[in-house]
Amino acid sequence: MRPVVDNPASERGRLAADKPGEFHFDSTLDYINFVAGAVRRSHMKYTNVAKGGGMSPTTVSNLASGKTHYPRFSTITGILGALGYETVIRGGRKSV
Repeated sequence: MRPVVDNPASERGRLAADKPGEFHFDSTLDYINFVAGAVRRSHMKYTNVAKGGGMSPTTVSNLASGKTHYPRFSTITGILGALGYETVIRGGRKSV
């Protein structure tokens, strides 16, 4: 069985979550690192992930390898959707 948490960014997201199996990210970089790790953990061919997410395989490869530092939001959500994740955006969580 492969670990769900394979890097510090994923661990921070898991610890910040309210429910088991969820990840909450306050940091954009942690979110991007989580997605890159999810692609690598999936062992899916980048062409299949790209097809499911509506992008080129090179885009998926560049994100998974760390070459892309600041991907478009549509790239992130497309990849996560292709991998079976749901993206939820909530406001009002931080206290001032």
